[in-house]
Amino acid sequence: MQIYIIRHGKALDHHDPRATSDAMRWLVDEGRDEVTTMATLLARLGVRPDLVLSSPLVRARETAEIIADALGVAVGVTLSDQLAPDGSPAGVLDEILSHGRPRHVVIAGHMPGVSQFGGYLIHHDPDAGFGFQTGAVARIELPDDALLPGTGRLRWMIPPSVATRLLTE
Repeated sequence: MQIYIIRHGKALDHHDPRATSDAMRWLVDEGRDEVTTMATLLARLGVRPDLVLSSPLVRARETAEIIADALGVAVGVTLSDQLAPDGSPAGVLDEILSHGRPRHVVIAGHMPGVSQFGGYLIHHDPDAGFGFQTGAVARIELPDDALLPGTGRLRWMIPPSVATRLLTE
């Protein structure tokens, strides 16, 4: 199984008076550009997810929708409370597995949850995660015969700035 973990793009600052709540913060233009760049790179890499999961918060949902549209995902975006800020890494993996055994999964979420999920997949330790810039994507591979925490391998992690350079070379 290939899991592509993406942190939402840059969003409206939480101190902005237009942000009526954290859940309602939306992507700003820079964030949309970050996510569009990553979506373009994923499309060029031939990523074809059979499951796209997103936090229900607006900025993550917008991120997942941009990615899904760029990748031609026919199944749409599934919202999961496990990807919201109070979700758990074990809950995210359970949510993925509740959809059968998808081969390619894209998830869109928030810090520190995306980092904790990565640490959980690779080290079976949410505290062993890694930093994610807004809009960054990490690809983690889990062996098909052991879809368990601690069995994942980080194949790559790309922030939007590197994706931009890769797309212009």
